[in-house]
Amino acid sequence: MVNFFRLFSFVISILFLSSCSFNNPGNFFQDKAKELEREILKKNSELVFTESKKFKEEVTGIIESKITNAIVNSNWSETNFGLDNYVPHLEYNDSKRLIYKSKKIGKNKFNMSDLSFEPIISDNNAFLYDLSGNVYKFSIGERNLLWKFNFYKKRYKNLPIQLKLRISNENLIISDNLGYLYSLEIETGNLIWAKNYGIPFRSTIKIQDENIFILNQDNKFYIINERDGEKKISFETFPSILKPELETSISLDTYKNNLYFITSTGQLYSINYKTNNLNWLLNLSMSNKGQNEKLFFSSPIIYNKDTLFISTSISTYSINAVNGLINWELPFSTYIRPVASENFFILASKDGFILNLDSKTGKVLWSKNLFNSSKKLKQKKIGSITSLLLVSNKILASTSKGFFLFIDYKNGKILNYTKASSSGFFSNPVLVEKKIYVVDRKTRILIFD
Repeated sequence: MVNFFRLFSFVISILFLSSCSFNNPGNFFQDKAKELEREILKKNSELVFTESKKFKEEVTGIIESKITNAIVNSNWSETNFGLDNYVPHLEYNDSKRLIYKSKKIGKNKFNMSDLSFEPIISDNNAFLYDLSGNVYKFSIGERNLLWKFNFYKKRYKNLPIQLKLRISNENLIISDNLGYLYSLEIETGNLIWAKNYGIPFRSTIKIQDENIFILNQDNKFYIINERDGEKKISFETFPSILKPELETSISLDTYKNNLYFITSTGQLYSINYKTNNLNWLLNLSMSNKGQNEKLFFSSPIIYNKDTLFISTSISTYSINAVNGLINWELPFSTYIRPVASENFFILASKDGFILNLDSKTGKVLWSKNLFNSSKKLKQKKIGSITSLLLVSNKILASTSKGFFLFIDYKNGKILNYTKASSSGFFSNPVLVEKKIYVVDRKTRILIFD
């Protein structure tokens, strides 16, 4: 705990030096709010916080280097596949056939999607949820529902409840947008423990050595005991005046016991979770660029071999994970998880601009606008890009309206596409045992081989 008090003092000092100076810390947030209010009330006002020019140039190129062999994974136990958010090149049967569609498992009375959600696939079972707060365990082999659990009953029936799921030690750990954190037995669906932390959680859940790592929407960082849900440590970072809509990200380097997280105000932290000491702090906030923090967002932080890859509302970065120095920066922004490989790094924006970079230098190898390259594929028809995966030597892109696009990683050419769901997707797809699993907006599980 002493280390964290020292950490807090150090962070405040860094923020004091690295951001704009303020002589009245006690009234800083109040003054900021008044400043924003004045700007909103200006008549016929122009955009006050201008965005820097983003990379949108179409570059023609062909990648000659080979990629690592695709692997077959047996489970998908957490969002973004693993603790480091690095999703490897995965093997897919590539038949592009719908081999199973379940009946409606849950409800979608709010007619919404949660395209940060990925179904959990473990030991031939699928774990998913709906916006009424129901959690389901569905047997893929037996094709039937094994159990259903609802923690909320009728207390929040008019509020969409967004959940984060994570399997650990035969339990399902769940956080929500109300501030609850609870644990269910995987086998029975029985409640083990539940805690109310008061403020909605916004980050993915990471668990290591029976420690739950999580951030709430006020950028408060927690380490929580997985066995009973009791708080071990909490740490206040620089808060946000405006509450984020998109999730924040946590990534782990389990070899060096380092944890990386980014807040909704753009501070990227590196902490050793064994000693609770701060390694470094990098300020990626938009205030450095003269922009409004409301616009800030980020993709999941990917850790790979002492390098962090992250895209924010300012730029895309490669960062030295050891010392926090920026290796390269490209003025391109997306909240979609990129594809990272040994030699290249693929990003896409929701409006269909996709590019492939050299991982070491950040040089653009090729780039193109997918919706401009085909008369049949327009964003209005197929929806926004929501996720990327590298599968069997191709890029798999999913869209909000239920399309799969298969793209050549060497040059960005669309190889083929299909409308996988007539109702659109509720979740992003995952790949297990060479098959694609996704939940549609009618809360049905779709399986493609």
